Amino acid sequence: MGKIEIDETGIPAIIVPFQLRRMGRKQTIIIDRGKDLNEMTDEPLAKAIILGHQYAHMLENGKYRTVIDLACKLKLDRSYVARTLNLVNLSPTIIKEIFAGNIPESLSLSRLNQGFPDSWEEQHTALGITAI
Repeated sequence: MGKIEIDETGIPAIIVPFQLRRMGRKQTIIIDRGKDLNEMTDEPLAKAIILGHQYAHMLENGKYRTVIDLACKLKLDRSYVARTLNLVNLSPTIIKEIFAGNIPESLSLSRLNQGFPDSWEEQHTALGITAI
């Protein structure tokens, strides 16, 4: 992910590649974790999480006022868009583990579409992910 270099004065510096990405009014730092994003989008769960965040961004920046408006524009079923949007409520730890490929086989997109607790601690227990 990153590396440590020592400059000419002998002071160590940690080098971490990143990108700044503007998301509406916010700027977000995207850290390169060494995995190709195209590789991740082959996984249905990872792809759904990415789509959920994209849909949420479209609603947050005011481009679409409601889930129905968004679903109509995307030519998708309203319930599909709503289920996908729900994935943005997953614990950051669980999302990190999904993208790292460290999830139990029992955790799937269909399992998450059945619902999960609002509390992050309860999500960890219900979905079988150990909190870090």
